[in-house]
Amino acid sequence: MVDLIGDIHGHADKLEEILAIMGYVKEGGVYQHPAKRKLVFLGDYIDRGPKIRETLQIVKAMCDAGHARAIMGNHEFNAICFHTKDKERGGFYRKHTVVEIDQHIETLRQFRNYTQEWEQVYLPWFHTLPLYLEQDDFRAVHACWDDTHINWLETNSIYEFIQGQKRISEMVLAQYAAKKSPVYEVLEELLKGKEFDLPAGQEFVDKDGTTRKSARIKWFQPVEDRKLHKDVFLGIGEEFGDLVLDESIHAALHRYDADKSVFFGHYWLKGKPTDALAKSICLDYSVAKDGHLVAYRLDSKEFVIV
Repeated sequence: MVDLIGDIHGHADKLEEILAIMGYVKEGGVYQHPAKRKLVFLGDYIDRGPKIRETLQIVKAMCDAGHARAIMGNHEFNAICFHTKDKERGGFYRKHTVVEIDQHIETLRQFRNYTQEWEQVYLPWFHTLPLYLEQDDFRAVHACWDDTHINWLETNSIYEFIQGQKRISEMVLAQYAAKKSPVYEVLEELLKGKEFDLPAGQEFVDKDGTTRKSARIKWFQPVEDRKLHKDVFLGIGEEFGDLVLDESIHAALHRYDADKSVFFGHYWLKGKPTDALAKSICLDYSVAKDGHLVAYRLDSKEFVIV
């Protein structure tokens, strides 16, 4: 019996609320379910929210005790890159400009008095988080399931072991930072989703105020529902959203055709989820932007929303 929870972003109070609703109880300081249900967390535990350290304490303790599994989100991977020095080129594998610092600032603030804990407990733990899970009855990934990328990971290790500790290798981080080799595309799309260059003139301003000429794809949208630009592109607004989708674009977009259900987060969707029987189900409904924390009971196929 499996439950899944979407992006938490440091909202530990919401996390504890939804755990209580689903019947999880705290014993010995660790949440667990009397019926031995297991949780799968879909990534993005840090940044933005008011209780990031508390969120990590809850999630990691459940994982360590065998009551949950957690996959990596783009914010955890960004943190690895932000805090890992580039020994060859200098600096870090993620830039420290205003944009990157602003995205990570709440985590930095909340761990300023717990730097040893951050550096020796949580950052090493991030390195061990899998990029995806596949079980007999479901799949889980943070942003986008792509069989080609999954197959690449199954034959190419991105890890190294230093003094018995599992880490994403320096070579992989360097290749990612330089946007070179297949590893960049694999990590970028599994953790952040696929993007598509918009037709000329269709630029838009995203939630962070950045002007973009490409948009993330709603790869999870059923093919039969892909009729307008707003059906397949995230964030583009009404001006271009109501344009009819050109057949050439329609044919080029990634789609999910497998029978096995896949669960993911990442996309800051609005409102509440409605289709509990879909084959691709997003559980990120913007808890960090006055939205909802969303969970899913796999056996009963129902959402839990707070």
